[in-house]
Amino acid sequence: MSEYQESMTFKNEGGKGYTKDSKLIKLCSSLCDLCAESLRPLRLKKGLLSQPIFYFLLVVSMINSNVIAQNRKEPLIIDTSHYSSTFGEIRNYRIFLPPDYYETPQKRYPVIYFFHGWSQRYFGPVGDDYSNYDKGDDNNGDNIANYVSAHDVIVVKPDGFNPYSEEEYNLSPYNEGEVKTSRQFPLYFPEIVDYIDCTYKTIADREHRAVSGLSMGGFMTFWIAGKYPHLVSAAGNFCGSDEFIVGPLKFPVEYRNIDMYGNYAGLNLRLNYGDKDNLRFYHQDMNRIWCQVMENYEYKIYDARHTTCGMAQMFDFCLNTFIKPPDKPERWDHIDIYPEFSVWGYNVSSDRFIPDFTILEDVDKRGFRCSVREFLPDGDVMPFVGLSVTTPPVYEKNQPYIINDINNKNSSASQKTVVSDNLGRLKFIFNGGIHNIGINKVKDIPNLGIASVKVENMNWATTGKKVAVSINLFNKGLSIADNIKATLSSTKDYVDIINSESEFGNIDINEIKGCKNTFSFCVQIDSIEISRFKLTIKDGNDNEWIEF
Repeated sequence: MSEYQESMTFKNEGGKGYTKDSKLIKLCSSLCDLCAESLRPLRLKKGLLSQPIFYFLLVVSMINSNVIAQNRKEPLIIDTSHYSSTFGEIRNYRIFLPPDYYETPQKRYPVIYFFHGWSQRYFGPVGDDYSNYDKGDDNNGDNIANYVSAHDVIVVKPDGFNPYSEEEYNLSPYNEGEVKTSRQFPLYFPEIVDYIDCTYKTIADREHRAVSGLSMGGFMTFWIAGKYPHLVSAAGNFCGSDEFIVGPLKFPVEYRNIDMYGNYAGLNLRLNYGDKDNLRFYHQDMNRIWCQVMENYEYKIYDARHTTCGMAQMFDFCLNTFIKPPDKPERWDHIDIYPEFSVWGYNVSSDRFIPDFTILEDVDKRGFRCSVREFLPDGDVMPFVGLSVTTPPVYEKNQPYIINDINNKNSSASQKTVVSDNLGRLKFIFNGGIHNIGINKVKDIPNLGIASVKVENMNWATTGKKVAVSINLFNKGLSIADNIKATLSSTKDYVDIINSESEFGNIDINEIKGCKNTFSFCVQIDSIEISRFKLTIKDGNDNEWIEF
């Protein structure tokens, strides 16, 4: 029986060999023995095969069909788990490995992390479910397994299960919506990334790592990507909810993706949603903002409801990003809801214990702006909050730096010296008010930026009317900025610039100064809610600064 038994050995979802059906194997063996005995006389009934020969051919047919199934190019699907120090418990996940994963020991693969939606787990749906998309005929074949079978990529599907204490089974994953537990899935993401990179043959860098997800998992996709742009290069959202109450158990906040567009420098983003999706109006609202202020965002509408519409196209989007990933941004913004976080090598911590947003803006080697606000985009600042910011090691080691600190809200300024540590990091201690920080060495050139922008001729900008704006600049450098001129331009062709230039004269160290005449523009399209402008600032020595 050994020859036929070996033919009936299959690989399970973990890649290990197992006998598909031991009863079938025994039956095949018995039939083969019977056939061997019956073939000796080999008799034919009139017009029909004898019964032993018929069973023999049936056995051969069954074996051949299973050999074909065994040789079919299918991914390895493994359901397994690991211990999470973030949660202090065992966490499950499903991983999809390419068919040749174990046959090519030197080969490494990019990774897509996929976050499932409501009423789903890492292994699939729980009870009645609006969508399944893992393997076989799921999602009309447009699913994870079929994609991985044809592409060199690993897909990891973490378990979003978030059980409540003393309650029935909870179908809402990730602690989104109503925050009821201390589990914080965004804080878990770096841990599972590190675990997967240490356990499997991944290309372990941000340029070859992406996140994607459906519905509540789609919300998690954009949240994770915006919180960790230094860990991923692409984010693909299927019909994701636009806003949820999330965050620490004792002080959650209303988190709205529509306000977070500044978090995505250095990423490619895409949204797929259906024209019959019950959340499509939220997606339309977000698109009216994101499409105007982000060059790295795209979306596509499908003939579909609330599902993973266009999954293969979305994963293609991720793989194309891996081929040509975005560069690390030279300047970036970040908003975070947690009292402590890390982004692009900066470590930020605070003593706050109320719902707030910590905001970093215009961060580069020469400085940044920071504040803590009650809500977005322009909530009251929280000066009673203590804030600490530590930079990455990008400065000279054990050297003094002159730090200018300008508060454009009350026009106050201060200057002090901070010495870098033996790794080349600088550490700052602030309150939660507005701080425009300039990081300078002696004889550095001026360090200019926008302090504020104000509409002068109306309460708010209005479609079809001339909008006049005044702009205040500050100099957080160590030398006077001479003969400053600025030019305003639009990043979109639907904006007519009426008055594009203004002068500021000289701007002293730690001084805030307004333009001599207002800039003006007009937007004729009534569907535009926000517009992005570019301000090019030059001094008399041909130094140039770009602000958006």
